[in-house]
Amino acid sequence: MTASLSVRPIVEAQDMPRVLSFELAGLLARSEPGVAWAPENDASADAPMGRLGGLEAAAWPHDIAARPPVNVPALCVVGETWWFPAFGALMGTDGALYNATVGEARHGHPDLSAIPGLSDQASRFTPPASAPVLEGGAVFLPWGATFNYGHFVIDALTSLLALEQVGLLEDLPILAPKLATWQRDLIDLAFPGRAVTEIDAPVVQLKRAAFATSMDHFLHHPNGLLADLAARVLARAPAGEGHRRVYLSRRGQSMRVMVGEAAFERALAARGFAIVRPETLSAAEQVALMRDAEIVVGASGAALANAVFLPRGARVVEIQPLNFTSQWVRAACRQVGVDWRGYVCASPCPARQAPLTARLRRGFKFAFKPPLDDLLRFVDAAL
Repeated sequence: MTASLSVRPIVEAQDMPRVLSFELAGLLARSEPGVAWAPENDASADAPMGRLGGLEAAAWPHDIAARPPVNVPALCVVGETWWFPAFGALMGTDGALYNATVGEARHGHPDLSAIPGLSDQASRFTPPASAPVLEGGAVFLPWGATFNYGHFVIDALTSLLALEQVGLLEDLPILAPKLATWQRDLIDLAFPGRAVTEIDAPVVQLKRAAFATSMDHFLHHPNGLLADLAARVLARAPAGEGHRRVYLSRRGQSMRVMVGEAAFERALAARGFAIVRPETLSAAEQVALMRDAEIVVGASGAALANAVFLPRGARVVEIQPLNFTSQWVRAACRQVGVDWRGYVCASPCPARQAPLTARLRRGFKFAFKPPLDDLLRFVDAAL
C-alpha cells in the first residue's frame, strides 16, 4: 500500500521563492519553484462607476461609490506535482498543496474530500498506486470553470493568457480535463494555433508545472487581462446579427427562477429586444451576439460574463435578487468600458409563486419576483 503524506497548504505569494518574471522559464526548466507578479494592468481608470436601482437598492452590500477590487495575478512554476484534472488542483509530491489551484474546489467541496487521495480535512494524501506521468504542463482550469461559463472566461482563460504573456507556454503543453465543445471553441478563439492536451484520468503526475493565481476566483477582482482576452476573442469571433438590444433569458434555468419572467420578456420584446436563451447558442454565437449590442439585460448568472465582449460604452442592466448579490459583473464591465447598472429586488419569494415546472426541475434553489413596472422603468432609463 502507498504510504500517505502530510499535506501543507502553500499560499503562493507568501510561501514560494519570489523571482522576476523573466526568471520563471529557467526555474521551470530546472523543475524548481518560483513565483513572480504579472505586470500591472488595470483598464478601469476611466470606466463608469455604475449605478443602482430597485426597491432594495439601499440593502445592496457593496459600495457603489467605491471601485471594485482589482488584483494582479501571480505566476507560479513548480517541480514534481500531482495534478487532479477535474478539480484543477496541484499538489507537490512532498505534500505542498497550492492554494490558488484549490480555491474554487473548496467552494464546492470545503474539506476537499472529493479530490482523490485527500483525507482528514485535506491534511493527508495517499498517492495513487499508478497514474499517468507527463514531463510537464500549463494548468489553467479550476474546478468552477469545468462547468461554469463565467468562471471559464474570467478565471481560466485569463490564467492561460497570463502564462502566455510571460512565455511559459513556449516549452509546456497546455493541459486540461476533458472539455466541452463550448470550452474548446473559446480556447480556439482566444488562442488560435495552440493545442490543448485533454487528460481523462483522476490523477496525473507532472515533472514540472506552471499556473497563475487568477485560477482562484479572478472574476471577483479582474484586471486588464480580461480586456486583453476579450479583444483577442472578438478578433476571431464571427459577425453578429445586428441586435442592438438583447435580453438574456433564464427561463430554461432551474437554480434561480424569476417569477413573471415571461411577462417581462413580452414587455422587452415590445421595446425591440431580442429574447435569447444563451444555453441554446454556441460560444462563438454568444460572443457575436454581444459585439453589436448597445444594451444587454439579464438576471445574475454566468451568461452575463458575455458582457466583456460588448463594445465600449454599451450598457448592462443586471437584475440581482437580494439574497444573491455580487459585483463581479460590475467589476468585469469596468475593465472593458461598459456601463453597469444593477437592479436589486426582494428575494426570495414563496417558492409556490414559481411555476410548478420550474420548481420540479433538478437544481431549483429559490424564486424571486421583481416588481414589473418598477423594473421596466429602470430598464427604460438605460435605453
